[in-house]
Amino acid sequence: MFGDDVRSAATAATSGDRAGVERLTTLLWPYVVRYCRARLGNGREASRRVGEVAQEALLVVARDVSSLAAHEFPVREVYRRMAGTVNRARADAEFGIVDAPREVSQLLQRLHPVAREIMLLRVIDGLSVHDTAGVVGVPVGRVLVVQHEALRDLRGATV
Repeated sequence: MFGDDVRSAATAATSGDRAGVERLTTLLWPYVVRYCRARLGNGREASRRVGEVAQEALLVVARDVSSLAAHEFPVREVYRRMAGTVNRARADAEFGIVDAPREVSQLLQRLHPVAREIMLLRVIDGLSVHDTAGVVGVPVGRVLVVQHEALRDLRGATV
């Protein structure tokens, strides 16, 4: 399970094992980049910015690797830390989902911010319902209901 792999690598990194640090960054990098792209855009202009923010987000995660190793849900903690970094980058640069295809961006903007975040975490980032609930801070059942309603709304908007 991914969470167990993250916890194991974080535990090794905490004890000073360089291979553990490398394994942790290798495990997390694709998820960090995907998360940043989904929130900052994926066009040519944004790709450099996404890389910079992804590196910064990974550094934020790595700075307190000991608490990550001890955390009950390390994947949720990783996403919580990434979200803070990405939100600061968006606020600093007033950077939105402008590089996403126009139709998708417009459809996502129709959703309530919580519904939009749930859709991005579940569909784009591929998080489980439980991890999404932990990141957003709502019960698992609420994630499922919000996702269902958002998909229904998006289908209705495209007809």
